[in-house]
Amino acid sequence: MKVSIGKNRWLGDGQPVYIVAEAGINHNGDMAIAKDLIREAAKNGANAIKFQKRTLDEMYIRSFLDKPYDKPYAFGKTYGEHKRFLEFSDDQYMELFEYAGQYNIDFLVSGFDFSSFDFIEHRLNVPIHKVASPFITHFPLLKQVAQYGKPIVLSTGMHTFDEIAAAVEYVRQYNDQIILFQATTLYPCPDEKVNLNVLKTFREKLSVLVGYSSHDKGVVMPAAAVALGACLIEKHFTLDRTMIGPDHIASVEPRGLELIVKYCHAVEQGMGSYEKVIDESEKAQRIKYGVSVVSRCDLVPGDILSPENITVKCPGGGISPVRYEEIMGHKVLKTIQRDTIIYDGDIE
Repeated sequence: MKVSIGKNRWLGDGQPVYIVAEAGINHNGDMAIAKDLIREAAKNGANAIKFQKRTLDEMYIRSFLDKPYDKPYAFGKTYGEHKRFLEFSDDQYMELFEYAGQYNIDFLVSGFDFSSFDFIEHRLNVPIHKVASPFITHFPLLKQVAQYGKPIVLSTGMHTFDEIAAAVEYVRQYNDQIILFQATTLYPCPDEKVNLNVLKTFREKLSVLVGYSSHDKGVVMPAAAVALGACLIEKHFTLDRTMIGPDHIASVEPRGLELIVKYCHAVEQGMGSYEKVIDESEKAQRIKYGVSVVSRCDLVPGDILSPENITVKCPGGGISPVRYEEIMGHKVLKTIQRDTIIYDGDIE
């Protein structure tokens, strides 16, 4: 399975893992920080940088936006003030899109409502769409995004397998280019709640490509996800994990992103073939580190091989000790000095 994400790039089986630095709202409403995130993501090997866009009055009911918000990382007195502080304008998104182009990194934005996705598709023309975990049951929104005809990533935090399977079945009516993210909606997510084995369940039972949205605090889980078949990795990304804001603590800084990229590609290369064969470069090592049947004492023509006059030692290249019992009782055909490798031509 594989899907196309833009010109000459594929995502899926046999393709390089695609790594997204999830800037999200870690820009703290500051364009300079957003541009720094783009630059650092590109510098440290990410394939894409991703932000988030919300039309708040379309997404939330008024009473929810008006609720007091007294978190230590709040950017306003109410939840609405906090969220509005973290929103960029359409023009600002276009500016960031152009800036990302200077660094040859894909620019992605995940939407949270109909209007935001309309902007993301028709103004930014992103190569792939991501639907966040809360909306896996938002079938009207899923239909809109699926009908764009581009690969669609569905994150699965907070939902049961049956709900996820229903979403996949629904989306497939319009678009079969689906990637399912394993995600646990905790920030940060403890290692014991990551549940990477779900990747195998998704792939085997739903026949979809899989990826991992990493909310854990480390750099190892994304590489482990690649070993389990993840073709897309999303990791929250920040310039400084001590900054004010809700997502910084579950993010990695530039050095962490660099390590994730390095480890994911190392695991990807290390997975290799399903067929166990001797590599060409191993053949010389097979001689050096292998074992052979060896004489315990001087042998002359006519001597009979027995446990008293042969043993097994390194290196390889001679008669394999797999045949040790088979050659017992065979006659020696030529003089063999003590502690010497025995070859097929040396015995009857």
